[in-house]
Amino acid sequence: MEHTYLLFPNVSGPLYNWNISTKGYIMPNWVYNGLTIEGNPDQVKSLMEQMNKPFKMVHDSWNMETHQQEKKLVTYPNPVFAFHNIYSYLDAGISEEDYLSQPAHKPEMTEWFKFEGNDWYNFNIREWGTKWDVAISDNDKYSDTSMEDAANGENHVVHYNFNTAWSRPMNALIKLSEQYPTLLFTLSYQEETGWGGELELLRGVVISESEYDSQCRDCDATDQMEYCEEDCGEICGNCNWLGEADLDAVAKCQTHAIYLETKVPEYRKAEAK
Repeated sequence: MEHTYLLFPNVSGPLYNWNISTKGYIMPNWVYNGLTIEGNPDQVKSLMEQMNKPFKMVHDSWNMETHQQEKKLVTYPNPVFAFHNIYSYLDAGISEEDYLSQPAHKPEMTEWFKFEGNDWYNFNIREWGTKWDVAISDNDKYSDTSMEDAANGENHVVHYNFNTAWSRPMNALIKLSEQYPTLLFTLSYQEETGWGGELELLRGVVISESEYDSQCRDCDATDQMEYCEEDCGEICGNCNWLGEADLDAVAKCQTHAIYLETKVPEYRKAEAK
């Protein structure tokens, strides 16, 4: 099974106001990533230092009042985990002017998916696998990026959590694994609509991988979310969890009505009454 990872360009302006976030971008589907890296303590700690190396970056910032893009210098004094610190436009020999430019307009949608330019959008997707970095800036009050580490016998282990737009950041992680060939990388990821998987990387090569189309939020069973023939919506075939179901339809369903008392999550119980 393969998933299509959608990667859309940065757009702004009145045409897209129905779907624009406060940053002036089309709102993406988010992929929730958990990355564990384990191995020699010195190597793991060297990686942690590299990922947390401070840097500054000029970004386009959407001004909601003027409806214009503006250049803004953003400081990352404690980025925690940064794709920029794995492979940046500077490492590729790309000028700041070229990198900060916007992607050229391409009338054919298929042209967008070639990612050939050196502007920020095409570079990030081509080299990282996602269009935005996950580094924590000095003005991030509620960052989704976090880190914790601990000794594990003779090894050291570090775990990162971060969210990426549209897709998992495979290209960046492959590069990082190549830089630390003795460390084992384990990535668990799930896209907000339910599909996800887990993989292991060693020396920049995927050595194991599993994927699923859906996962029950109650029992964690994968590929068990099934549509009821009585139009109840998606119900877990393993535990009959009703978190995604149409509870009004469930109440009339001969098969699933018996689970209304026990399989409705707390946040939806008011609907079941």
